[in-house]
Amino acid sequence: MWIDEKDKQVARLEAVLFDNFKVGGGVLANLKKGASFALEQERVNDEIWLPSVADINLSVKVLLVKGINVNQLVKSYDYRKFKTEIKDSKVNEIKN
Repeated sequence: MWIDEKDKQVARLEAVLFDNFKVGGGVLANLKKGASFALEQERVNDEIWLPSVADINLSVKVLLVKGINVNQLVKSYDYRKFKTEIKDSKVNEIKN
């Protein structure tokens, strides 16, 4: 875990599964040893911390049959600040 010294926010988080993890005794799902993820966030516009990277790598067996491998890198960027205004709003009643 990396913590931003100034803001005391988590800037990066990494985790690795050192043993198999079974859900429902392994019948529902069995997450294989070695699964890992890393999450990063960054300060945007010197105002708010938002996600920037998610790196997920895992292998799971579902319902004792289907094996799934996930290797996914998600990058979030180009955040933009916007304003909005609501001038009039009305919620209709639900009719039974």
